[in-house]
Amino acid sequence: MCKQYKIPIYSILTGIILTLITGFFPNVFLIGITYWGYLLPWMSRIDYLGAPLEIIWINLLADIIIWSMLIYLALVSVEEEKMKTVKKKAVKIEPVKRKLRRRKR
Repeated sequence: MCKQYKIPIYSILTGIILTLITGFFPNVFLIGITYWGYLLPWMSRIDYLGAPLEIIWINLLADIIIWSMLIYLALVSVEEEKMKTVKKKAVKIEPVKRKLRRRKR
């Protein structure tokens, strides 16, 4: 895998996984309707026995994009910090010049 595509692929996959995990947690409770998902509620169900779950696709897609962008920014900032520390450690060290002492005979 190319290094240039590593961070975007990881951020998209992590965004999808985080979005699906947030579907397990109830979000906003209105009278008669329950929503799931964070940042935007992307799954809803009317509160009666046997009611089907309804997926709000636009909110699901927006959640995936938002989580992916947040993870992307975090990964890029971590990579930049790593590069800064590497550059600091890679200071050019010049050899010490010693004066040669002539031995007396």
